[in-house]
Amino acid sequence: MATQKLVVKCNVCGTEFELPEDVMDGEITSCPTCGARYIVRIKGGAVSLEEFKGDVEDYGE
Repeated sequence: MATQKLVVKCNVCGTEFELPEDVMDGEITSCPTCGARYIVRIKGGAVSLEEFKGDVEDYGE
């Protein structure tokens, strides 16, 4: 069974990039092109990016 790739789009520069298969809700990621930081949100199987404002700590969960 093939796994579905989790591809998201940066809201700053428009770059599409792939998230790791084991990404979790609340995890922090950044755009590989411009470095914009986001909080990964997973709801009902849909993955979205929320702007990271610097007030959330990523403990590597």
